[in-house]
Amino acid sequence: MLGAHEPDTTPVTINHPCFSRLYPFTERALNRIVGKARQLQNAQVAGRTLIIGAGTGLDVPVLGAAAGEVVLLEPDATMRRILFQRYPHLTSWAAAAETIPSPADTFDTVLSSLVLCSVADVDRVLHEITRVLKPDGQYLFMEHVRSPRPAARFAQSTLEPGWRRFAGGCHLTRDVEGSLRRSRLRLTHCEAVRSGGIMPVIRGRAVSPDG
Repeated sequence: MLGAHEPDTTPVTINHPCFSRLYPFTERALNRIVGKARQLQNAQVAGRTLIIGAGTGLDVPVLGAAAGEVVLLEPDATMRRILFQRYPHLTSWAAAAETIPSPADTFDTVLSSLVLCSVADVDRVLHEITRVLKPDGQYLFMEHVRSPRPAARFAQSTLEPGWRRFAGGCHLTRDVEGSLRRSRLRLTHCEAVRSGGIMPVIRGRAVSPDG
């Protein structure tokens, strides 16, 4: 098992070119659904900030005024090309969230928006977030999750195999709050943003265990 300050260098390959090319066409609809929650979430960003799974960069325009240097982490080559076109002035890293290429204790804030649904290993990602956060650092998240409603959970489980193939490896049934509570991060806030349908959304904040 990895120690708290030991980087994970095992490579993780991500490549969903069809999904990545189509994603920009969904941005307007996505902002209608979670745009307000994204603004509230990102207003809390402070200091040197790492955005994991940066995608097409929807988080960047609504970062709070206290944000310092911003680093974009995105493993998919198609998404990275879009990021470079939109934000050529920002640093971009071609790596998965399971293998953040950074020393320990280097970021004040780590941010994720609708990312943990599609990572290969949620626990490994949370370990990496914990590792790169400064002792007084924070992790801000907005993620879609497993429904608390039995009928919706059944629909999620039924649809998930086909959905994963269509939506770039996205899982509908992940218990993000449970994963956070099992991690070394200390969860300080978690609330439902959208509770209905097959894609309920939560947002919240966790802090470094060393704070």
